[in-house]
Amino acid sequence: MKRTLVFSILLFLALLRCKSPQYSFDELPNKQLVFGKRGGMAGMVETYILLENGQLFHHNSVTELTEELQPLPKKEASAYFMGIDELGLSEIDFYHPGNSYYFLEEVKENQRHRIVWGSKDHKLSKDCLEFYRELNSHIK
Repeated sequence: MKRTLVFSILLFLALLRCKSPQYSFDELPNKQLVFGKRGGMAGMVETYILLENGQLFHHNSVTELTEELQPLPKKEASAYFMGIDELGLSEIDFYHPGNSYYFLEEVKENQRHRIVWGSKDHKLSKDCLEFYRELNSHIK
């Protein structure tokens, strides 16, 4: 009986360690996937921040409202981070905003790399557009 209790306690403690840390919008980790859009007459910017643990945040520049949205499963979030590496986002030099524009940004440590598109004169690759659309499919 005593062994079972000790084993149960050790298992419980191990499971607590395996749980992903939870973050707040004010204290985000060094690795993020940021995406969103700007548009309209007010120039409103809708920004979404995905974390590796699946947490998803939304910020509206006009209302200054920040909220945590329904998280993605951790495996799915990890797949997006692997996808951003496969796209080679950090190697893409693309900054062509229009009146309305979209953006995709990779944050690693203190480095940020952002691509911006919206100009009718410049077309972003289909792979990047599909990746962005897939990310946006999780916005509810």
